[in-house]
Amino acid sequence: MQIAGKVLFLILALAGIVAVFYVSWFWRLLLIPMIVILVVDVVGSFVRKK
Repeated sequence: MQIAGKVLFLILALAGIVAVFYVSWFWRLLLIPMIVILVVDVVGSFVRKK
């Protein structure tokens, strides 16, 4: 995947996570760790390829 595709995937994934889990206060507590893991994974894939 190209960089633009990965960025688009990241944005869509974040939007999906927020849309699904924002409806419940309990799942809001899990949003931050999930977002951090997703960002670290995408950034890590950029670093590994370079």
